[in-house]
Amino acid sequence: MELAKKICSNVNKIFVFLQKIDPSSNLKKRIIISAILIPLAVVAIFFSPSLFLFLLLGIAFLMTYEWVNITKTAENQKKWLLFGFCYVVIPLFSVLKIQQIVSCKMSDGSSSASGSSIVFWMFSIIWATDIFAFFAGKYFGGPKIAPSISPNKTWAGLAGGVFASCCIGVISGLMFSGSIFFFVVISALLSLIEQISDFLESKIKRLFGVKDSSNIIPGHGGVLDRLDGLVLVAPMVWLLVLIFPQQFGICF
Repeated sequence: MELAKKICSNVNKIFVFLQKIDPSSNLKKRIIISAILIPLAVVAIFFSPSLFLFLLLGIAFLMTYEWVNITKTAENQKKWLLFGFCYVVIPLFSVLKIQQIVSCKMSDGSSSASGSSIVFWMFSIIWATDIFAFFAGKYFGGPKIAPSISPNKTWAGLAGGVFASCCIGVISGLMFSGSIFFFVVISALLSLIEQISDFLESKIKRLFGVKDSSNIIPGHGGVLDRLDGLVLVAPMVWLLVLIFPQQFGICF
């Protein structure tokens, strides 16, 4: 009973702290939804290929729906539909190709990395970048990066996201066969690309006067809002895997 009281008390203290950082009720919604979606993603990535494919198809449908809704006022519909097709299909196809990498025996008798572990590593960088960029930006404040595109993004937030990704890189060097230095460098690079990808989506929404791509995910906006970092990161990760398979411990 005492243990339960201590846990509840500590959880309440955390929420009070978070409330000071962001007084809006959106933060609580974000935490609750993330606590549901992240475990679901982990299960799909590692334990259920059919669930993974189902989620990927569902995401593709929702991203397409949101894109069409955002750009419906565009003068040149064909141009924006073509751009939207690339915007949705290329990253999701990259994720699928990475996930399909099958573990095999290496020359030294050890097992190579699987596509699932690389996909999870990629999402870990995206999640870490988003979370730490948000809290670092809120806590430290400071100069904005591009207020005309995304008024809440700060240089402190960008640095916080990169720092968190470098920490993921250190852990990655222990997970994969490559060097820690390699994974710290590319994790930092991917964090920067993730935040550029975020700005890209913000710029598109600004062009069409839209705040959120939709309100499908409470506290997060739409699927495009939640997965904006994936748009540029997933193709880059697939490219890195093709160029540096030995660093990931992959045998094609």
